Amino acid sequence: MNKRTTAAVFLICACLLAAGAVPARADRASRTTPTVRVAQQVGPAVVNIATKSRVQARPFRTGDEFFDRFFEEFFQPMSREQSSLGSGFIFDGQRGLIVTNRHVVSAASEITVQLADQRSLPAQVVGADPGTDLAVLRVRPQGALPAVRLGDSDQIMIGEDVIAIGNPFGLSHTVTRGVVSALGRKVRTGENEWLRDLIQIDASINPGNSGGPLLNADGEVIGINTAIFQNAQGIGFAIPVNRVRRVVDDLVRYGEVVPAWLGLELQDLTPELAAHFGLAGQSGALVSEVMADSPAAEAGLGRGMVVQSLDGRPLTGVSDYGAALAEVQVGTQVRLGLVVGGRRQEVSLVARPFPLARAAELAWRRLGIAVAELDAQTARFHRVGPGAGVVISRVREGSSAQRIGLQPGDLIRQVGEGPTPDLASFQRQIAKQHLMGRVTVLAQRGRVSQYLTLGP
Repeated sequence: MNKRTTAAVFLICACLLAAGAVPARADRASRTTPTVRVAQQVGPAVVNIATKSRVQARPFRTGDEFFDRFFEEFFQPMSREQSSLGSGFIFDGQRGLIVTNRHVVSAASEITVQLADQRSLPAQVVGADPGTDLAVLRVRPQGALPAVRLGDSDQIMIGEDVIAIGNPFGLSHTVTRGVVSALGRKVRTGENEWLRDLIQIDASINPGNSGGPLLNADGEVIGINTAIFQNAQGIGFAIPVNRVRRVVDDLVRYGEVVPAWLGLELQDLTPELAAHFGLAGQSGALVSEVMADSPAAEAGLGRGMVVQSLDGRPLTGVSDYGAALAEVQVGTQVRLGLVVGGRRQEVSLVARPFPLARAAELAWRRLGIAVAELDAQTARFHRVGPGAGVVISRVREGSSAQRIGLQPGDLIRQVGEGPTPDLASFQRQIAKQHLMGRVTVLAQRGRVSQYLTLGP
């Protein structure tokens, strides 16, 4: 074989090799879909959360707290260890802050976080909020950790692609994909307990996914996977990230959520009210009361005005106002779009923390009750121990509390989703419920407890 022939053969072989290599590279590139890129980018910031808790079981349980405490003096409760798994993501890699669902860690006596690189670190709860089912954990690694990027849940589009990453059934870093099915969903999570304004998705969500991130095609967190319908397929729910951002900041700063307050009492518009105030439709909420010395009073707001937007977010009624204000942080400026005398205008005011000193006033006006600390005599009557609740001292005539049949001497053991073992806890729960038109309480008389809904 001469030199010219050898060169030709070499050139042909080189071309064949090159022809074989190029499609392989192109094929891999075409397989790197947005889902693949998101999983690669965000996966290192997703964690597995393992918890251990001690569960107390009484050998004798009568249903009567007085006798149950009597038996406990003679028979020690039995204890057993319980384990569970969940998901979370690194919110702040510099400070080792991790966001998850409250129900993942609520009863935990020991929490272990496993990172994507298989390191296991002990974690402590920084703060948790039952109203939003969110919690913040802290780990102390050596060096910074990879963190997620947060998106804007107000920009979510129904039908857009979403990716969920979590640890269903303990299978770490499982990736599922789907679309946003609906927005603004309300889901029951317990007796008289609800999560509101959720993102509905059809990405596969299973036990263990709770607390994991819901991501858009750009790899931004737009929600936290939190709930599923056990008997349905393709129906999952996530907490919007804008609410997460506001709650997490409060939990890190204060250890609890501090409700923002503008001092407005609102009611939904009826067709008759809309016609009376010269409105073309029923969008917005009517100002029925402005509390003295409040941000709204100082800004000049008054009865008869209609609030139609908050920070540019349209409001269809009181529930929308409550959801929008729940995402406002104390100390920030709020823009309200109003209709005053048939004319549109906008005012700005700064949100303040709800003044606990006014909780009693709010409970009296809206619920129709005044409460006091539980005394020993009343506790014996109801057969409960100290710290079981607060006692009703007065009931306002004509109030919903009177119509339902509440009386002085009855106990209030819970307001909304939070227990009220003392007066300070009652005030904090009233503050958290101050945007709700109707409030659910757990009342007790003697040995009978019942959930009741109070309000206009």
